[in-house]
Amino acid sequence: MIPIYAILVDYNKPLETSPSYQALTRQKDIVTIVCDNSTKPTIDQKKVQSDGNVYLSMHGNRGLSKAYNRALDFIQEENPVMEGFVMLFDDDTTIPDDYFSCVRKAIRENNADIYLPLITDGHPEQGYLSPSLMQDVYLHRAKEPWKLSNEEICGINSGMVIRLSLFSDYRYNEDLFLDHVDHDFIRSMRKRNARIQILDTLLQQTFSAYETDGKKALKRFHVFKKDIHEFYKGSFKERLYCEYVILRHKASIFRHTKDWNIWLQ
Repeated sequence: MIPIYAILVDYNKPLETSPSYQALTRQKDIVTIVCDNSTKPTIDQKKVQSDGNVYLSMHGNRGLSKAYNRALDFIQEENPVMEGFVMLFDDDTTIPDDYFSCVRKAIRENNADIYLPLITDGHPEQGYLSPSLMQDVYLHRAKEPWKLSNEEICGINSGMVIRLSLFSDYRYNEDLFLDHVDHDFIRSMRKRNARIQILDTLLQQTFSAYETDGKKALKRFHVFKKDIHEFYKGSFKERLYCEYVILRHKASIFRHTKDWNIWLQ
């Protein structure tokens, strides 16, 4: 049997309210690793272990990339040859039962290194949240993702299935705390000619409503700004586009918070 792992990063969410954790726990042939990125006591470690899962504490919110890398290090200790596949999940993704059957079928057929499910966030008119289009510096939703070439396709972390051997000599960029961790990974793997395939299954991603509290929005913006500068640190064109993205992001925050302080950041 091909080993299958799942990494679920939890941030201050009780696992009994996490749809992704509940769905993963029902899959007894999958080794689920819970990376606890919480800043307050939320997760019952003993319950995770009694469920047959692995619990790893990050001792606070250390960022998404560090949580993934901690879990990958654990997997490599247990599985030095990095045989099999790993799935990535947020704590708030709704996973349909057919997702797991699609994953197992794809793994048996062995036609790709990275598999991306279709993901929506309730706005089909805007296109799919994943897979998405990444062309040069340009990132955008895709209305017909199955038409994307391997050189254009991108996607978000949640639900992504990855051949473990890709991590034999690769770890996530820990200079990225939260934003664009997934896009940076796909960009790196495309340069390595990794094969990417779309899974014929649909996941529902839940996002919080736009932040209307100015102070909270500013705090979140500082994380975004640092990450986006890291992601677009390459060419002059990337750095120029980065400033455009930041300006657009500021405008969105101001529209929802009416806090003029965003323009001073």
